[in-house]
Amino acid sequence: MRCPSCNSKTIGKIGVNQYYCWDCFVEFNDNNEIFFVDEDGTLVADELVTLT
Repeated sequence: MRCPSCNSKTIGKIGVNQYYCWDCFVEFNDNNEIFFVDEDGTLVADELVTLT
């Protein structure tokens, strides 16, 4: 599995169908939806990225 944002292989599983990329610091799911972690710890969806 690779990160849909940066194509890195340095990812870890953090939940059911949820992963974290240690290179670009984003979370993503099996549907390749990308989320950024906000300063208060909440997840913010990246609405500008559309991946196929």
